[in-house]
Amino acid sequence: MPTLSHTQLLGRDRLCNVVACLAEECPWTKTMQSHDMLNFLSSEVKELQEEIEGLAAEQKDNAIEDLLPTDDRKTAIISELGDLLFDVLMLEMMMRREYNFGINDAWNTAAKKVERRTPYMKEWGDGSIAKNAEEAEALWQEVKRKEKGGYYDSNEIVAEKGKGFFKTNQVMSSIVCFTKSNLKVIGSASLGFMLGTIFSNRCQK
Repeated sequence: MPTLSHTQLLGRDRLCNVVACLAEECPWTKTMQSHDMLNFLSSEVKELQEEIEGLAAEQKDNAIEDLLPTDDRKTAIISELGDLLFDVLMLEMMMRREYNFGINDAWNTAAKKVERRTPYMKEWGDGSIAKNAEEAEALWQEVKRKEKGGYYDSNEIVAEKGKGFFKTNQVMSSIVCFTKSNLKVIGSASLGFMLGTIFSNRCQK
């Protein structure tokens, strides 16, 4: 299968390639560190929030048929969201560079965390049922409480059917201590959840 040139790439693939090229060739990018990128990311979140709040204010007193954003507002929201996606990818790249993450570590961490907290999903769940948003939220928070106090290893965490607690498929190899030697584990988990929240349309809030 022939390799596509950069200009032939679309969507996520194109933006990921932009970030990869910047990491290798851009002198400015090479001087940036993750804490610098976090500042940019925080700014972009605020700008996107302002656009969304502006849209909500415009729609507040409008008729139901007028709820869709105007072309200008839609363009602005897409632009701000694109900036946010770019900054998240840049942050992920910089943290891999600084903390020696694997290229899939944060992505896999995000996916596994969401899978654990949504055991009612037929694609990966254990048969748990969530009939409404409240039950889904309760399951999410229950697993989240069980996760506190340490980071699980890569073993799948599954729900024991008919009971309100979770267990691992295998005995956990260890609880990760909050030490310098394990910064990359902690950072990967946190960054992974950020990526998952932004990129997965199945994430619970």
